[in-house]
Amino acid sequence: MKKRIRITAGEVSIEAELNDTPTAQEIWGALPITGIANRWGDEIYFEIPVHCDLEPDARVDVEVGDIGYWPEGNGFCIFFGPTPVSTGP
Repeated sequence: MKKRIRITAGEVSIEAELNDTPTAQEIWGALPITGIANRWGDEIYFEIPVHCDLEPDARVDVEVGDIGYWPEGNGFCIFFGPTPVSTGP
């Protein structure tokens, strides 16, 4: 079952949906999470207290509006446009 979360930064607040993976379940179990946001191109990311391996179906190319987890930095990522290594829009 997919779970909905709320992401808030200052006065901006959005809802997002976690998929049904072990990583998403770990993120759900760690809520609430607070962090300091960083920006990399048109991606916002912040470190979270979750330590998971890359999911077997993980992908490099994502859509604007996707959220993801970056295992190397324990990062929660929000994609809203190209990053410095993007190959397309």
